[in-house]
Amino acid sequence: MKQASMHVTSLTLDELNPRHAQPTSSLEESIAAILDKDTDKILRLARSIAERGLNPTELIVVMPDSELNIVLEGNRRIAALKLLHKPGLAPNVQLQRKFAAIAAKAEIPWRVQCIIAESRQQAAPWIKLRHTGENKGVGVVKWDSAEVSRFSGRSNSTEKARLLTEAMNAWFADDADLIADVATVRENRITNLGRMVGDPDIRKRLGISFDGDSVISEFPKERMHRILARLFHDLAGSYSVDKIKTKDQRTNYLQKVEEDLPRLADRLDAPERFSITNPAGSADPVEADETPEPKTPKPPRRRRPDFEKRLFQSVSLHNVSLRTSEVFQEAKQLSIDEMPNIAAIMVRIVVDIVVLDVADQLGWNRGQGDLKSRIGAALHQVDPAQNNPALKDAWRFSQKDEGALVLKTLHQFVHSWQFNPLTSEVRKLSLAYGPLLTQIDELIEKKKR
Repeated sequence: MKQASMHVTSLTLDELNPRHAQPTSSLEESIAAILDKDTDKILRLARSIAERGLNPTELIVVMPDSELNIVLEGNRRIAALKLLHKPGLAPNVQLQRKFAAIAAKAEIPWRVQCIIAESRQQAAPWIKLRHTGENKGVGVVKWDSAEVSRFSGRSNSTEKARLLTEAMNAWFADDADLIADVATVRENRITNLGRMVGDPDIRKRLGISFDGDSVISEFPKERMHRILARLFHDLAGSYSVDKIKTKDQRTNYLQKVEEDLPRLADRLDAPERFSITNPAGSADPVEADETPEPKTPKPPRRRRPDFEKRLFQSVSLHNVSLRTSEVFQEAKQLSIDEMPNIAAIMVRIVVDIVVLDVADQLGWNRGQGDLKSRIGAALHQVDPAQNNPALKDAWRFSQKDEGALVLKTLHQFVHSWQFNPLTSEVRKLSLAYGPLLTQIDELIEKKKR
């Protein structure tokens, strides 16, 4: 057997999956059977994939069969991944909305590392070993409770740090600078944050604690804003691990930021809880030994300001050609702040190739000789009345008053080496053209029905 990287769309589920009481006859039926067995587990798996990606320690096993690549091992993972990319595969509207909501919050991988088996017989011994217990030590030997406890003690600080970043995004959604620092820390300095929140004295003085998947705050959010903004700004910037490695160093940090800390007199009478599984309940008081009573619905959380860390961050394309999809997914990995020149070039290229791809598939008139005409043709297809608010900036930047200036900027990104792109320009264009890419991609599916 050999290892290979495969595109999600090239994989199909096993219709002879041992998990099914009866063989299935289509991808949709296979997905329905997996969901029917335990819907909640697949939703939790999808959330895990959205947050952490696929488990790299357990590869998918695939068997090529004619033009199909049948998943022999990892059907649940691939089913969850397909549902994240195309929620319409779920058997009902309610589930479709749940998978769409999960997918909207993260970058979902398109490529999967697989082990290629020549036949079912070749893969069978390894799959059997994977699913039939310890097998006298040959299979997976589970940890006992003491071993789990020792491992959890080492990894728990990082999990606390991740929970705190989720709470920060909810508590201070309107502070774009702080949210940018949170994103930097989460991606590049999460273990440093873990050192800080893993220290009980730091937690006590910040006024936070952790309970399962919840963050508990001892102070009103407005009293915590200043110190938490300072902490994340420091960790995102100059504060390396060498400055917070020891207990004394962390104590010195508290002394340094004393003026930013909340006053002890401001503590809440009843602490508040934020949970990643129930973010709308972030203001629920924490009461000991109390059975919760039915709660009246709370107003939805305020929407986070648009701040794209990566190119076309919130856009997913499901119907463009494989090559276009691969280019698009690779472009989405670019950090606008870390690679502004490449991101600037790719925003122009991605818009053009997606528009051309859709035009090819739908047989539009290809007589448009310049980028403005090509974008204009796409806009007229999806918004002929020019009244879609999501496309307002795309119209304005490419066809109306600012069109000449913005299109000139797109061309300069590629052709003028004396032109240095600003990250704000790249981010603005990514946000403007993202809805257009989404809507012309959806148009492919509508036209082909």
